[in-house]
Amino acid sequence: LQEVLAEIENKGVGTKAVRERYERLLRTFGPELTILREVPLEELQQRAGSLLAEAIRRMRAGEVIREAGYDGAYGVIRLFTDAERAQGNAVGLLFDLPEPTPPRKERPAASEPPLPPPTPVAEPVPPPLHAPPSNGSGGLLVGLDPEQQAAATHIDGPVLVVAGPGTGKTRTLTYRLAYLIKERGVDPAQCLAVTFTRRAADEMRTRLQALLGEAAADITVTTFHGLGLELLQAYGGRLGLPQPLRVATEAEQRAVLEAQGLSPTQAQRLLPRISYRKRTGQPGDERLETTLQAYDRALRESGRVDYDDLIRLSVQLLENYPDVADACRERFRWIAVDEFQDVDANQYRLLWLLAPEADARLFVIGDPDQAIYGFRGGDVRCFLQFTSDYPPTRRVLLRQNYRSTQAILEAAARMMAPASLVPDRELVAVRPGGVPVEVVACPSERSEAIFVAETIEKLIGGTSYYALDSGRADGEERSYTFGDVAVLYRTEAQAAELQEVLAQAGIPYQRRSHRLLTELPEVAALLTYLEENPEGPLTERLERWAAANAPAREALLGVLRALATQCGDNLEAFRNELALRSEADLWDARAEGVSLLTLHAAKGLEFRVVFIVGCEEGLLPLTYDGRIDPDQEAEERRLLFVGMTRAQERLFLTHAQRRRWLGRVRTPEPSRFLADLPARFVRRRTHTVRRSPTGGRQLELF
Repeated sequence: LQEVLAEIENKGVGTKAVRERYERLLRTFGPELTILREVPLEELQQRAGSLLAEAIRRMRAGEVIREAGYDGAYGVIRLFTDAERAQGNAVGLLFDLPEPTPPRKERPAASEPPLPPPTPVAEPVPPPLHAPPSNGSGGLLVGLDPEQQAAATHIDGPVLVVAGPGTGKTRTLTYRLAYLIKERGVDPAQCLAVTFTRRAADEMRTRLQALLGEAAADITVTTFHGLGLELLQAYGGRLGLPQPLRVATEAEQRAVLEAQGLSPTQAQRLLPRISYRKRTGQPGDERLETTLQAYDRALRESGRVDYDDLIRLSVQLLENYPDVADACRERFRWIAVDEFQDVDANQYRLLWLLAPEADARLFVIGDPDQAIYGFRGGDVRCFLQFTSDYPPTRRVLLRQNYRSTQAILEAAARMMAPASLVPDRELVAVRPGGVPVEVVACPSERSEAIFVAETIEKLIGGTSYYALDSGRADGEERSYTFGDVAVLYRTEAQAAELQEVLAQAGIPYQRRSHRLLTELPEVAALLTYLEENPEGPLTERLERWAAANAPAREALLGVLRALATQCGDNLEAFRNELALRSEADLWDARAEGVSLLTLHAAKGLEFRVVFIVGCEEGLLPLTYDGRIDPDQEAEERRLLFVGMTRAQERLFLTHAQRRRWLGRVRTPEPSRFLADLPARFVRRRTHTVRRSPTGGRQLELF
């Protein structure tokens, strides 16, 4: 029953929400087996909701979905498909969630519409959220703290919200939009909400649906690149762009460069430079500029743009065609931007072109101490200069941290203090006390991985007979599940050792990074297959491919199937949607496996237990020649701050005294950042790998 509830709640089996609902059902209906086998479905539907009733009906009938395990992950039994959940849970909704969102209303035809509504696309499904108490004395915003309410209710001009980790950024933004629409009569079709990942956009969309019901369908919720794609699809003809517009995959970008005489290695190394050049607008050397011109010309001739063109060309469009800019401003009269600290120069320019007035109805929220994308063009100075560009800005600080214990929050804040960009920073932990942060020295990277596995076994309560017999799983509170744990690292190369050790220990995991989906071999193979086999509906062709590619990851297949369903037979739309998603969007909150994530991919997530491995010079901060400039060092410190504040209850920071890195064995020093941790909230120790006992005599059987 707990597993059924976990799937419905879209959370881990061991989470508080699932445990509380489980206990409430036992109090209502009696023993678990009675609920699963005997309670009439009609009674379950009336007293616990139609989704639970349908789930138990399917289980009783054996109508379950079996997903095989792969790469260290256990297989999964599920009762609902991703498509059913993404389409609003067609079998019925639990706990008074709103009805499924109907299709968007058609807008009146025009010679050139202000902007076509985006095609709704199913993505990895976020946790279902429940609307807080409404009406009454407190109104819609009764569930917000005073600082969040101040941010949500200010409507006279621009708002800049400085929101520390765990202070409810997305919650504040979505409640502001709900407040505008429900209590101030704003037309939802005039609202635009922008964030940085499809996963975050999907979570935002789901929260708005829970708060607003049908009205949420008219709000444009997207990413910066998704917005750029909409603009270019509607008005790209003004710039001479072909229609339908196609976003080039990385393989297609490399092919364009190789056609200019570059080797595959040279092409691969040049792509990040081209991307940085387009994002920042900073000109490169003469050779780069010449190559870039030929590269762009070849893309246009083939009817393609690259990922960064989506923003760059949208800026050109609004700058050069005032009528287009006016139409967009008329449509998007209320704009909200999440994770604002990560915008780059082009994204900031696009935002200004959409809302150029000093008193624009512009709401931006973020934390400059969590700006971690400078390496790809993100510019935290955009956040810092916002109040200068919009002088009437109301500045609001969110200080209540609802995520981490006081020990974790104090340690993270003290570590961040030397490079903090928020001089009046104050974070208040709602959860006082907590277990000290553990800083663990390990003899080698292998020992480090073993420490992680052993500690997980202790927290879980043992995953093997050896763990129990050897005592590795004794002495700890066994209240955690695999899904409660994340292991974070600076570079993807660090994951291999962890994967091997976790697999040997029988610990399931899911690994994610920020690579675009189109860079994954399986996706590249699928796109090739679809081009070479054009017969039949897109969904059927996908299934034929899936049947011939058994090793393909089930999490990936689930996303591909949902996208194919929503895109119908439009292969170009399917391609473009894939081009806007990263592997991190495949992260599944329902999976009972340890999350292996780069520090960048962990942004926006939270876990009860977090390990950050490789906290040593050369890795964190990351340097290849031992040199690092102050700006880079500050960003690396912010990256560790982001990682540390993902933890709710337990945080482990590890470093190896010996590590093979870049082809040779090194003896790195602990990260300089560890020296800034406060002794009061930190416990330091050295990990010793347990060895099998020696000596004694093997007894004979007879």
